[in-house]
Amino acid sequence: MSISPHSRFCCKPATKVLCAALAAYSVLALSACSPQTAQQAATTQYQCGAMDVTTNLDGQNLTLSFGSQKFELEKTESTSGERYVNANLGAEFWHKGNEAQFSTDKFALPLCIEQGTLPQQLSARGNEPFWLLSITSDAATLRTPGAERRLSLANRATFNDAPPYQYELSFDAGAQLTLSEGVCYDTMSGQSFPYSAEFSDGAEDWTGCAGDPQRLLTGVSWKDSSATENVATMTFAPETRVSGFAGCNYFTGNYTITGEGIDFSSFAMTKRMCPPEQMDYEDRLMQQLTQVTNFKVFADGTLRLQLRNGDYLSFTRHPFDLFAD
Repeated sequence: MSISPHSRFCCKPATKVLCAALAAYSVLALSACSPQTAQQAATTQYQCGAMDVTTNLDGQNLTLSFGSQKFELEKTESTSGERYVNANLGAEFWHKGNEAQFSTDKFALPLCIEQGTLPQQLSARGNEPFWLLSITSDAATLRTPGAERRLSLANRATFNDAPPYQYELSFDAGAQLTLSEGVCYDTMSGQSFPYSAEFSDGAEDWTGCAGDPQRLLTGVSWKDSSATENVATMTFAPETRVSGFAGCNYFTGNYTITGEGIDFSSFAMTKRMCPPEQMDYEDRLMQQLTQVTNFKVFADGTLRLQLRNGDYLSFTRHPFDLFAD
């Protein structure tokens, strides 16, 4: 039986009891449905680098969760967007439009993008011939050999109701960019990107990759696939810092993503002593990290760091504990 919230009951004396029951049923049905609708509207999925994050808003309280971890935050004043905090954890979540930031006093996640949307700023590129399209919220610049052209962004559209999403960006003069979620490898450098790209300027069609390669690395932990005990881990921070556990000691350092690959530098370590086999494993790993020239991310959550001699280090993706010591 379906009852419209706008239905009216015209009751004769003999049917007042039945009408009252029907009216009560209507109120109960609506009250039972309303909280569920509100709850669904308050749930948002984000992609924070390589990590999935969910937020649930209930009045002034926001629950942020990823993996098995959940954190409660309360709304506070913000001059722009909306801001939620947890003072005990030193945690803050801020969002505006489809983008958000989450940080603690120990770590900051990369820029969070609402699932099914694109970053406001991104670039797409390809080879043979070279082309580079740099996009902002409402415009883009197309660079090709010997030429540069400004385009106005007319529309952004999302296809599919679930990942992997496909996006279509329409520009003036008939130009169009189609992006598909999924790891894309540059045809010259082998560099990994988060989107495949197809671009048409109205006269020619080009293919390539798009997005920020850093988003494939950040927001998660990477564990050495070759070890079973005292496993080395690495975490890439959005501000180009890398940290982790080398098998005995903890380390920090810098990483730089270039157009050709990735470089590590300026490592610093704790000074603990461990059994010889652990120290040998650690020394070998740290030496190999200085020889890394490129990286490749795979759809199954595998990361390969390529060495100068052609060998590679293999890591697997795991959820990151933001509040671990």
